[in-house]
Amino acid sequence: MPTSPSSASNSKLAELRDSLRDLNRQLFNLIEERRSIVGLIQQQKTAVANFAAFDWKRELALFRELESQLRSLSLHELLAFSTLMEGQAGAPAMYPAWSDAVHLLEAPSHKEHRLNPLLLKVLLPEAFATLKLNPQFGFLRSI
Repeated sequence: MPTSPSSASNSKLAELRDSLRDLNRQLFNLIEERRSIVGLIQQQKTAVANFAAFDWKRELALFRELESQLRSLSLHELLAFSTLMEGQAGAPAMYPAWSDAVHLLEAPSHKEHRLNPLLLKVLLPEAFATLKLNPQFGFLRSI
């Protein structure tokens, strides 16, 4: 039978959980703030083409700028960030739904194939090279 933690470690555990709860609140507030800013950006755009919210040049620059921080994330964290970006940018109508593999000719065979392909290209070029892109997104190979 497992022993119960001492009151000192119990106190430390409670303190850590309080810190985590505070961080979660901050994270949720930042997600809401990000959503608001993304909405304002979308209002400023005047493009009417498919995926009007997808600016591959800006995204590639963003991922290169954040590369060192992105490299410190796990695959699950990268997928969460990529999915957050697409969800807030209006996927699937205004932005590609990478997590739904809209860019692929066949179902993704690896979890990283559900990432924004530009993020994948910056962080895992060897995985990007294995993507079987549908013709609409074939241009991503040449950038």
